[in-house]
Amino acid sequence: MKILDRYVLATFLKNYLISLMVLIGLYIMLDLVFNFDELVEVQSKGAAVAASGGGASFLHVVYIIWDYYFYQSFLIFAQLSGVIPVVAAAFTLVRFARFNELSPILSAGVSLFRTAAPIIIAGIVLSFLLLVDQEMIIPRLIPKLTRTHDQIGQQAPKSFDIKAMQDGSGGLLFASRYLPPTDKEPATIIQLDVIERDKEYRPTGHISADKAVWDAEQNAWKLTGARHVTGLQPNQQQREDPKPPHHYKSGVTPEEVALFHSGDYTELLSTARINQLLQRPQSYGTIDLLRVKHARVTQSVMNVVAVLLAIGTILTREPGTLKGNALRLLIVVGAAMSCVFLCHQLAAHPPSGQQWADRWPAIMAWLPIFMFFPLAIFLLDQLQTKKS
Repeated sequence: MKILDRYVLATFLKNYLISLMVLIGLYIMLDLVFNFDELVEVQSKGAAVAASGGGASFLHVVYIIWDYYFYQSFLIFAQLSGVIPVVAAAFTLVRFARFNELSPILSAGVSLFRTAAPIIIAGIVLSFLLLVDQEMIIPRLIPKLTRTHDQIGQQAPKSFDIKAMQDGSGGLLFASRYLPPTDKEPATIIQLDVIERDKEYRPTGHISADKAVWDAEQNAWKLTGARHVTGLQPNQQQREDPKPPHHYKSGVTPEEVALFHSGDYTELLSTARINQLLQRPQSYGTIDLLRVKHARVTQSVMNVVAVLLAIGTILTREPGTLKGNALRLLIVVGAAMSCVFLCHQLAAHPPSGQQWADRWPAIMAWLPIFMFFPLAIFLLDQLQTKKS
């Protein structure tokens, strides 16, 4: 590696780390400001702890806020992974042009594109950090990441009810209260009711239980106080009351419940787990699963395209054109990221027709690349090493 390459790479990596800390820190500060009401509740909880002899309220508040945003920072990084290298590349190249560092480089016969080559290579390598974050780190932090602002400082996530969820075999599941899993406790259902149905969706049986706890080893719900009644068809004169079941095994898993409750849960799953859910005969949130699956691949590619766009618009040997180039960068990169966001939202609404169900999320995921990658190549090709 040449001295010039090491210098450009070191400058870019330094600006990358600065951008990473500044943008994530700014994101956290804005989030705290917009969720100040929840923070006040946290402070009142801390004051209650201090009044009961549990320690200083300030330290308690600082700890629970740190505990919340430390895990959220991995998710924030995934959301800002496209902006961070663009900001780092822009500041690196603006510094070179502002202090006339490009003039001796160009005088030595090195082209502008060759000067920016270490930034492009570094951007490609750094894009793999996003894959590591999404595939290895975030899926292991799901219980921490699913907490909302009003749950800061609480050990257990917020419970909710379940109404008429299909269990994979045609039955309907109801739960008066569902407690999501935590690091220490498995998922739990309070007051479980399952209406079993035949192929014509007529009720054939009823399973009820006071409590159901998820057993990961048996891939089933362990029931407490369960009852199972069959023979509910209209033409059957006598109802049967078989032996109470000890387990309820169906397509309803904690992950399926999370998908049924909120489509945002798919953003936290690994690609391997998404593929497993898509192979099931009845899987909730299929469209959300497909658009996240395709976005995992295209997001890393689009981050590199954004760096190429930034280099093509900001890189110049003339310091007097930096303001105009910076405006071009904001317009072009902003349009690219807006297109990614818009296509990601449109991917959840495919046109009518079964043939579009699988193809539409893939088309929307790759469309921004097909639109802006040729533009990035064109801008890089227009880089001039001499004044025109």
